[in-house]
Amino acid sequence: MRQQIQTTGDLELQALLNELQTYGAPNVNDNVELAGAQMGVLMPFQFQTELGTLNLVSTVTVFGSPVDITLQEMALETFLPADAFTADMLRQLMQTPQS
Repeated sequence: MRQQIQTTGDLELQALLNELQTYGAPNVNDNVELAGAQMGVLMPFQFQTELGTLNLVSTVTVFGSPVDITLQEMALETFLPADAFTADMLRQLMQTPQS
């Protein structure tokens, strides 16, 4: 997110980042390096849940070309399971009826 803010100067992304920083995350600063992170390509996420620890990886694809203004700066962030346990838990959640 910081990289996108720096590249685009998007004030809405900056506001979102400011809000996220108020949620009481552990002491995190700009210099934190996570195992498996490939800056600009792949970012690991780890969530502690009632199901156990879920491991995901995130990647952002930015669409656009100089000839198509409708796609300029359009970004799609995807989250994928990083291990078999997480994949199994996500499949189970998809099959569980929501109330």
